[in-house]
Formats: sequence, C-alpha cells, structure tokens
Amino acid sequence: MKKLGLSLIMAAAMTTTAIAEDCGEPPLDQPTVPETAQSADEIRTARDAVLAYSGEVDKYIECMDKRMAKFGPYMTKEQIARRQDDLNDLHNSRRDLQLALNDAIRSYRRQTSGR
Repeated sequence: MKKLGLSLIMAAAMTTTAIAEDCGEPPLDQPTVPETAQSADEIRTARDAVLAYSGEVDKYIECMDKRMAKFGPYMTKEQIARRQDDLNDLHNSRRDLQLALNDAIRSYRRQTSGR
C-alpha cells in the first residue's frame, strides 16, 4: 500500500511538471526546397523557410534535453533509447533538408552562371 501511494504521488508530480514544461509535438512540417529554382527570390524564400524550420527544431531539441535532465532518472533504458532515436531522426531529417537547400543553391548558381 505504501508503494502504491508513493507511486501515485510521484506520477502526479511528474504529470504536473510535464504539463508545465510540455515541448509539444516535434516540428515535422518541413518546408519544400525547389529542385530547380527559377529566381534568386525563390532561393531566398526557401532559405528563410529552412532557417525558420531549423530554429524550431533547435528549440524542440533544447526543450527535450531539459525534460530529459528532469525525467531521465525515472526512464527505462528502452525509453531513453527510443527518445534519442526520435531526436536523432528529427536532426537527420533537418540535415537532409539543409543539404537539399545547398544543392538547390548550387544548381541555381550553375544555371545562372551559364555553366
């Protein structure tokens, strides 16, 4: 009975703290990067969108790191690994988007330089 009461108190404390510091859903609404941009404005628009998205990802990862500092000791190894895998996937997806933007910029420069 004593363990059950302690478990309920601990769960309630974690729930209220989690609600107070909810990071929300991960930013999955990636902007699109044109494969063949037709203008410098199109490249700038894509760059600005990628930078804004990257900033959202940074904020989310930072928030999740703060939560991990608080709740990590109460998580199982499997939960920690799953959380890290999810954050790695988000980071890798962002990196792929940034690489696609770099490719689009290079392509546009080749196109406009006449090569």
